[in-house]
Amino acid sequence: MKINSNTVLTGSSVSLVPYLAHHVETYHTWMTDPFLLEMTASEPLSLKEEYEMQQSWAIDESKMTFIILSKLLQSDNNSNNKSPPPPQEQQLLGRMVGDVNLYFTDFEDAMGRPEIEVMIAEPSVRRKGLGLEALQLIMQYAVERVPSIHTFVAKVSLKNDASRALFTKKLGFVEVSVSQVFGEVTLEKKVEKSDFAGRTLLVSEYKALKN
Repeated sequence: MKINSNTVLTGSSVSLVPYLAHHVETYHTWMTDPFLLEMTASEPLSLKEEYEMQQSWAIDESKMTFIILSKLLQSDNNSNNKSPPPPQEQQLLGRMVGDVNLYFTDFEDAMGRPEIEVMIAEPSVRRKGLGLEALQLIMQYAVERVPSIHTFVAKVSLKNDASRALFTKKLGFVEVSVSQVFGEVTLEKKVEKSDFAGRTLLVSEYKALKN
């Protein structure tokens, strides 16, 4: 989406930044992992296809995508970070650990019921609250910027107990249906702008990192 193409959202443990070309190689490496492909119901792409997708998503008004950065991930040989970001990004915000997305594709109510998903791709920082904070940040940002949103929808693999618990126990989503055919559960959470009253959302411009 163009509205978040130059946006940085900053929390206590993570920062969300636009998905840019220098992120693609690391993202592509993540998505060669069979576990991540299964949990996200994704198909493997070539590196060329990943670059093309990054470019198309940047202007696609049906998708809001952020890369999750965290200083909890240290530089080490076990990291799947293959393409180092600009020094300012890594120094100020941390290293790539995953992504968080909204898809405004509901056939009947696209701008009111976006589908939400999160992926913490780096194993060393899973179950440390990064996914929860990333979801909270994007939900607040989206509700404030897209007033028509009234419900978030999450579709989670039946094999992904951790993600299912994150949405239901931490964020208050409720189960509305289960598809054995697709192997997933559909969860929903109704929201209003007042739900985020009193929470300060730190929003800045990504281009400021280059100065």
